[in-house]
Amino acid sequence: MFMRIYKGNSIFFLVTFFMVSIFSFSTGFCQSKPVKGENKDKVVAKVNGKLIKESALTSEVNNNLKKYSKFGVTTFSPELLNTSKKKALNKIINDEVLAQAIQKYDMPDIEQKLKEELASQKKQYKTPEEFKQFLKAKHLSEEELLTSLRSRLLMNAYLSSVGVLHFEPTEEEILSYYEQGKENFKKKEKVKVRHILVQVEEGSDQSKHEAARQKAENILKKIQAGQDFATLAEEQSDCLRSKKQGGKLDFIERGFMPPEFDEIAFSIEKGRTSEVIKTKFGYHILQVIEKDPAGYLSLDQVRNYIKKYLEERHVSRLRLEHVEKLRQQAKIEIFLN
Repeated sequence: MFMRIYKGNSIFFLVTFFMVSIFSFSTGFCQSKPVKGENKDKVVAKVNGKLIKESALTSEVNNNLKKYSKFGVTTFSPELLNTSKKKALNKIINDEVLAQAIQKYDMPDIEQKLKEELASQKKQYKTPEEFKQFLKAKHLSEEELLTSLRSRLLMNAYLSSVGVLHFEPTEEEILSYYEQGKENFKKKEKVKVRHILVQVEEGSDQSKHEAARQKAENILKKIQAGQDFATLAEEQSDCLRSKKQGGKLDFIERGFMPPEFDEIAFSIEKGRTSEVIKTKFGYHILQVIEKDPAGYLSLDQVRNYIKKYLEERHVSRLRLEHVEKLRQQAKIEIFLN
């Protein structure tokens, strides 16, 4: 399967270094630290009388600013902090109006659904002890898990009742997205091989190299005489990663292995066995199992990814539209300067 970060309106969005560069190197940069709440927890907004405190806003802002830490940015301009506060408060208000609407929603069968959902969760584990270990790893009690499941069930039921939760893209929409974004589905040439490694430690003298080469040559003669490559790999290879799989490596792209390895792996035909190859790790014998040429992933290969993306994009838009309607019906007071 493939992993790729797509640009533009694609399946995944890349946070670029460009924004960070502006904030870090502009001449007007101010050495402001992440937001700190004051001792007195002021009210920054009200939603239908529900108070939103500065501490909640500070927590949301600081969580948002963490994304910059991966670029080494630890101080922020006043403009960025101000923008972050506004965005964070807007999100908190959106969450609150939605939460209030959900609280009013009646789901008569929630207790039965909750039992079924908990039972389904437990079935994923072989024993009750494994389930307890899962809870411990997540720092959850069973009661806290039930609270989380209840919230999710209520939210899904509510969103479904207002027509937000489900969307099924048509085949035409999936095909159109694929054709318009086809460059995002490029794939590099890959090859799948078995290999046997006779390892030589770095810094070894010529005699050790010669002994390793001779061992590799002897193994190659056995393969050429008809002995099974996979069996010899299990018995003779020094590659701990692959020897238990008969020397098999999964599909590799150019650059993943040493250049001497790549040169042979990508040049010989499927089913062929190489001569002995020297790399910085020692001496290898390769057998090409399968080749996957460069090109484009087919629609069938990416259909489910596109379908899921289109579903999530559409549902996200409908949810925002619904939250906006809730905001228009709510009494919202903002006290943030």
